[in-house]
Amino acid sequence: MSETHVKRTTFIVEDVKRSIAFYRDVLGMTVYYDQPMTVGGKIIPAGVPGAKVHLGIMEGNHKDVAKIGLLEWTDPPLDKPKTPYRKRMGIGDIVIVTETPDMKGVYARLQAAKDCHIVCPPHDWSVPAPDGKGQVEMTTLSFFDPDGFFVEVNTKRNVPNMPVFAVRRATLIVRDVDVSLAFYKNVMGMEVWYDQVMPVGGQVLPAGTPGAKVRVAILKGNDPLVGMLGIMAFLDPPIAAPPLPKRPLAIRDAIFVCGADDVHAIHKRMEGAPAYVYTPPIDDVVTGADGSTIKMSTMSFFDPDGFFFEVNTRHVVK
Repeated sequence: MSETHVKRTTFIVEDVKRSIAFYRDVLGMTVYYDQPMTVGGKIIPAGVPGAKVHLGIMEGNHKDVAKIGLLEWTDPPLDKPKTPYRKRMGIGDIVIVTETPDMKGVYARLQAAKDCHIVCPPHDWSVPAPDGKGQVEMTTLSFFDPDGFFVEVNTKRNVPNMPVFAVRRATLIVRDVDVSLAFYKNVMGMEVWYDQVMPVGGQVLPAGTPGAKVRVAILKGNDPLVGMLGIMAFLDPPIAAPPLPKRPLAIRDAIFVCGADDVHAIHKRMEGAPAYVYTPPIDDVVTGADGSTIKMSTMSFFDPDGFFFEVNTRHVVK
């Protein structure tokens, strides 16, 4: 059993109301949380201490994990991006991998949406099964959302699908799968569920070259099917790696919010690891979606490729 699980991937967005409407009306997710709040400036390297933000959390098929967070700094706001988002991807980018039983409906709604860019219309292909025996046949479409976050939507053709729209995982495009796997296994205490080398055709993912070989490893949390963390690297040919970011977060960046058995143990294992701790564990009190008071210990860090994580251990829920 993994010590850590990914509760949600939170996007820092330009307009939270626009983003909530997109994930609700186009993809069919449910609004789990939609509230303004004040951030203290201790955990997340963005904005100023005491800034007001608006957080929306979208739910798929699971009550506790596999959610999408949508976060806007409202007062004072973050600087708006000065350039359009990139239509090509590389190391340091994220692929949100989802599943739907209604590919036809999702595609029709995406075509009608004005605030997204479709990369790949529904496309039939296959990937190696988790046990390496046989293939999983899929129909996949992909698109950039209104803020430039990349989403892949799958429907399986030879095995059962989820009954409703679900976020299967967030996949990180990394420099070295072995380095990342060692970090997430040994430091974060996660279990490997999948580890395969495969070619990518170039239709679904706008990265690398058509036919490139990639290695994909998937780590699971406390659910066997959703809320996983994927790690992908381009092997042949490789792609260029940008400098590691250690900077304030901005619109178009993401925050991976995780639950952990013991955040203090994770922090201790960070010593000597290829990561940058932004905030060591601190005690905090927050209000839950149902109005309850939640006491927890929280830390934050940048992983070996510069992806930003917030990790929480809950102590008491009233």
